[in-house]
Amino acid sequence: MFRFFNPCDNIFSGKRPVVTIGMFDGVHKGHQKVINETTAMAGELGQPSLAITFDVHPRAVLPSHDAPEMITTLEHRLVLFERLGLDATLIMPFNDKLAKMRADDFINQILAGCLKASGVVLGSDARFGCDRAGNARYLESVGEKYGFRAREVMLLEKDGTKISSSAIRKAVTEGDLDRAEEMLSRKVSVLGTIISGQGLGRKLGFPTLNLDPHHELHPPKGVYITKARCGQTTWNSVTNIGHRPTIDASNPRDVLIETHLFDFNGNLYGQNAEVSFLKRIRSETKFESQEELTKQVMQDIDDARAYFAVNG
Repeated sequence: MFRFFNPCDNIFSGKRPVVTIGMFDGVHKGHQKVINETTAMAGELGQPSLAITFDVHPRAVLPSHDAPEMITTLEHRLVLFERLGLDATLIMPFNDKLAKMRADDFINQILAGCLKASGVVLGSDARFGCDRAGNARYLESVGEKYGFRAREVMLLEKDGTKISSSAIRKAVTEGDLDRAEEMLSRKVSVLGTIISGQGLGRKLGFPTLNLDPHHELHPPKGVYITKARCGQTTWNSVTNIGHRPTIDASNPRDVLIETHLFDFNGNLYGQNAEVSFLKRIRSETKFESQEELTKQVMQDIDDARAYFAVNG
């Protein structure tokens, strides 16, 4: 999938993309419906599909300055966009200038002007422009003037509640992986960079990948059965989220995400990996000795292998 940063870059070689717009934090089931509608319209019109997203959450720039913790970072969103079949993503800096741009100006300058959109797809709750006049129905009313089709995608609900990024944040932080998965239509996951650690896992006989999730939202502290994907390869794995209280009890630090890959021996430092959480095994525990910790980790690995023997 191609990514670019200037809407007036001529990347489509005379084609007129079908565009959707949003933060798409989490790329949840509702977002997927919007993106699928975008790629479907693009197929109908024989044009490329394009998502416009932003480098930071708009609420980080607007006067409230109350941006939420992100379910997915920009890099993770781009990975998920590509899996959904989008052809390109325009990443716009959400700055004071963009925050003050009226909806009509955004349509005239960006959608119709630079991008020459042939279609625009928005969720029914989506808004753009400082006046919040930019929505699907408004686009339908001006589409003929600018030469594009507009399509509205209705919201999805789960058990009478709107599927939303805020509802997913709540489920993830409370450790309700099943509910979050239902709204995401995929496993809860984090994507981050593999960094070097202190090698303590290797010394205990269980080498781990240390993941820097770039402040991406993650489940509560504990031990989880996981799958880890790096490039085109996926490993069964077990992952600890926490502070390592048995080893680092006197050394408070940020929460660590450490993943032990089954049947792997190699070096993945500097690469991005996505860890998907399948099931929680236990809470984080402080053991009386490293020997007790080692015994428990062996049990965690056995439990995870038993899970994969049944569930694949």
